[in-house]
Amino acid sequence: MDLKVLRGTLKKNLLTRYRAYPIDFFVGNVLTGFYTALGAWMMYKLLFEKNLDSRFYVFTGTKNYMSYVIVGSLIYLFVVRTCLNVSRSLITELREGTLESLMLAPFKRVEYFLGNMVVQTVTTSIEVLVSLIIAIPFGINFSHCNLLGFFVVTIISLYAFFGVSMILGCIMLSTRDTYISQNTLFTFLFFVCGITFPSQYLPQWLRLIADFIPITNAVTLIRNSVLLGMGVQEQIAAIGSMFLLSTIYILVGFLLMKRCEEIALEKIHG
Repeated sequence: MDLKVLRGTLKKNLLTRYRAYPIDFFVGNVLTGFYTALGAWMMYKLLFEKNLDSRFYVFTGTKNYMSYVIVGSLIYLFVVRTCLNVSRSLITELREGTLESLMLAPFKRVEYFLGNMVVQTVTTSIEVLVSLIIAIPFGINFSHCNLLGFFVVTIISLYAFFGVSMILGCIMLSTRDTYISQNTLFTFLFFVCGITFPSQYLPQWLRLIADFIPITNAVTLIRNSVLLGMGVQEQIAAIGSMFLLSTIYILVGFLLMKRCEEIALEKIHG
């Protein structure tokens, strides 16, 4: 691994984050998590009067709907922030006119994207922590949290998010579009990956699609560790499955990325 490229990418992105987006994105993402929790609380308390479908406990293993939704919304915040910003890195270079110079430099794709991922993980972790503090009055309960299990599945989940970001980055770079592709994907992920309700409620064909998206497993694994106290051994099969699927995403993403870079450079010159 070329640590010079990794350090340079980290420094560049941290300076950009600090100087260009010091507070706006932070506040916006914290509010997104707050509004999701508030909306779920209002529906649960005022619309459904704390009544849950009998199958909810069977599907999730918990009767604490607010904790279920809040954990899901915080994971979704992490998904959006990491996948979006990592996948947009090269198309941002294209729009700023620095893609050609980046390709001519000692450019290492793994270190470059990994540097972007580390920066987004650090900044998003702060946003999630603040959002978590804000969500405490809504009734979140972490009394059964398995810290070791949570740490392990979080690391594997970040690996999964990185894989999804590679595929999304290829789509963005080849189409030279970010708005439609990113919003379509994230809306779909929010709906099928069990963010606010168990994916078992979905039709069978949608559940099949969701099973091939590593984020679905990531949401389930983190919830199991945080809300149900499950450890690594209890979830080892699901962890292995998600790791394998995420590896496929990453390999396919890096293979496609090189071709997408060539197409993007060709389009620059007409």
